[in-house]
Amino acid sequence: MEKGNINLKKWKSIKFLSLLMLYAIFFSCRSHEVALHYYNGLNSDKNHTWSSSLQIFFEKDEEMTKVPIKSKILKEELSNIRNKIITKNQVLDFDDGNYSFAFINEKDTLFADDRLEFWKYRDKGLAVKLSGFSKKKILEYYKISPNQY
Repeated sequence: MEKGNINLKKWKSIKFLSLLMLYAIFFSCRSHEVALHYYNGLNSDKNHTWSSSLQIFFEKDEEMTKVPIKSKILKEELSNIRNKIITKNQVLDFDDGNYSFAFINEKDTLFADDRLEFWKYRDKGLAVKLSGFSKKKILEYYKISPNQY
């Protein structure tokens, strides 16, 4: 009888841990909303949006457009770009480009230049070309011709 109770206790523990694990996986794998912010690249003084003025993406502005990204492929590619930047660890200490795009989720922001070819994450940056699919998807959001870049 004692042995049966031990097995039952083990089974309950395993069942509880399994359920706990499933909940953890479910909540960690939820897709966090990534919002694409597009700005024409010029601030209110008609100056370029450099690294030192990226706060403009977080301010209310009539010219700022915000669209949620639903494409899992695009989200994954953005995550890969972020990881490449972290791995490369190329610290930027200069105003390195005119940023028109910000990809913001609840804890991170990835900035891109107007051609979607130079990326900035925190104080690091890297030149990375998006796949044709992802670039087309982004440009479709804003009705920008892919031939424009």
